Order: sequence, then structure tokens, then C-alpha cells
Amino acid sequence: MKGQVSTELLVIVALVLLIFIPLLVLVYFKANEANQQIAAYQAELSVSRIASLANSVGSLGTNTSVTTDIYVPPNTLAMNVTSVGRAGEISLTMDSPQGPTTPVVEIIRYPLSNPGTLADSSSAGGWMRLRISSEFVNNEASIKIEKVS
Repeated sequence: MKGQVSTELLVIVALVLLIFIPLLVLVYFKANEANQQIAAYQAELSVSRIASLANSVGSLGTNTSVTTDIYVPPNTLAMNVTSVGRAGEISLTMDSPQGPTTPVVEIIRYPLSNPGTLADSSSAGGWMRLRISSEFVNNEASIKIEKVS
């Protein structure tokens, strides 16, 4: 009788494990997918915030300055500010399990005085303080975006 109870208990435990292990694996993969989606939303928010503030500062004229905090997602490869003609763009490239993703890009309607890299993988996964200012360079107003300690 004791042997039968032990066998039945073993069968019940095996069936429970057979159900729960695949469920745990599924939950793990869904949580990872959700984290990637959250990081993509954070990247879009950061880039659009910087571009919006830069355009606002440019509209307000020279000697205007704004300081803001942005969150750089943990899987960021690079956040760059680039001059394009008489305007600029800010782009953020992230890493994903499938490889580098298409960068998130926003347009800045004013010339940039200091294009370059704002963040890379070493500063990813945390908050960064930026100062966005408008200055008069080469007889035209331009935007300067710089990290603040």
C-alpha cells in the first residue's frame, strides 16, 4: 500500500512539473519581450524630448538655455547629434537580441554648433542631464546640446 501511494505521489508531482515548467519558460520569454518594448518606448521618449526642447530653445532666440534629465535605456549603443545642412538630427541606436535596431531619429530645425555623441554603451541604463542652449555662432543662431555633470 505504501508503494502505491509513493508511485501515485510521484506521478502527480511529475504532471504538475510537466505543466509548470513550460509555463515558467513562456513567462520568462514574455517578460524579456516586454522589457525590450519598454526600452524602445523609453528611447522614443528621450529622443523626442531632446528634439522638442531643442526646437523650443531655438524658437526663443539666442542666450536661451534649458536643462533637462533624460533616461538612457540600458541597451543603448549610441546617442548622436548630427548636423544636416542648416538643421540637425538626434538619433539613438539600441541593441536587441536580433542585432542593432533601426535608430530612433528626430529632426532639430536649427543648426547645431557641437554635433557629436551624447551617450554610448558605457553610460546606458541611467539618467543623464543635458543643457540645451541657443547661441550666436558665425552670424546665425545655433543650438548647443551638452552633457552636464
